[in-house]
Amino acid sequence: MRALLLATHVWAAAFALAGCRERDVPLDAHAPAPGVGPSAQTRILYPSAPGSFVDLVAGARHGVVAIRAAAPVKSGPAAMFPGAPETLADVALGTGFLVEAGGVFVLTNDHIAAAATELRVVLPGQTEVPAKVIGRDVRLDLALLSIDVPRLHGLPLGDSDDLQVGEWLVVLGNPFGDEVTAAIGIVSATGREGAGSLVAGRVMGYRTYLQTDARVHRGNSGGPVIDTAGQVVGVAVATGDRPGELAFAIPINRVKEVIDALRDHGQVARGWLGVKVKPVTKELAQQLGLPGENTGALVTELVAGSPAARSALRVGDVILKWGDRAVDHRNLPWLVSQAAIGKPVALAVWRTRAEVAIPVVTEKMPE
Repeated sequence: MRALLLATHVWAAAFALAGCRERDVPLDAHAPAPGVGPSAQTRILYPSAPGSFVDLVAGARHGVVAIRAAAPVKSGPAAMFPGAPETLADVALGTGFLVEAGGVFVLTNDHIAAAATELRVVLPGQTEVPAKVIGRDVRLDLALLSIDVPRLHGLPLGDSDDLQVGEWLVVLGNPFGDEVTAAIGIVSATGREGAGSLVAGRVMGYRTYLQTDARVHRGNSGGPVIDTAGQVVGVAVATGDRPGELAFAIPINRVKEVIDALRDHGQVARGWLGVKVKPVTKELAQQLGLPGENTGALVTELVAGSPAARSALRVGDVILKWGDRAVDHRNLPWLVSQAAIGKPVALAVWRTRAEVAIPVVTEKMPE
């Protein structure tokens, strides 16, 4: 009993140190009608019980849904149970969650949506409805689904760029449509320092993703990762079911960048420059005579046949600005990816101790 009390106090103290955030939540979030989201709003502070995540999960469960196939498929979440064969067939595919984007849609992983030709969504209250895939982003492993259900409410989206290593996270799932599951952990890595791994290819480097020690398996893959304010800061991505494997989540700010394109065009067309960069150190800034320290992105390679190779850029240049946006090695890949394809952009480049303007024109990122 003393050990149990001690453990409870440790959890309570740890959560108090992690901090609680205030946000808008539904008054009736604990008991929404089947298929209908809550509407009334109030301000409460999570969690209400020391060391407990009960209220935090209850405030978000109305937006967590199950994704099913119309016919059984193999190697879904049912296959992860002890003793189950990998070839076990079941209709369960994974988790999704409700998101507001000019209407309420279901967001999930692309690998889940691609597992079956006919999808169904199980809403809270076990109401099952057909779903249509309206947008896919294979590179980010995202899929946007539409469902014809009125009066639904999406989960609030947070700001993944504000996350700090050590903050608490809760991963929610509902693969079978009968109970919301939760896994608790902390932010192990934010992914912000790995933005330079955004390169041409089928999948973005996992260094750009949130990393957590919360358990992410096939069942909660596609589900929301929420912070202590109950806001979605990531989308869970399962990489395997073996204990001890790294767990990842797509930062919600990356989702915000593409969700309108998924809704309106069904896909995401990203810009590509074809330049590889490194950070500008204090020593390098002094050596090059840069007016500021640790600014810009040092060009280390121009990919053959790329827009960068056809421009006036050179290896050794330091890119200071992309249009009117200040640049470093972390945000440059994202600025390029979000640029309008085929339209010229003026770069401010530091070369031979002077700033020069160089125009570049991005192309569609190769698949």
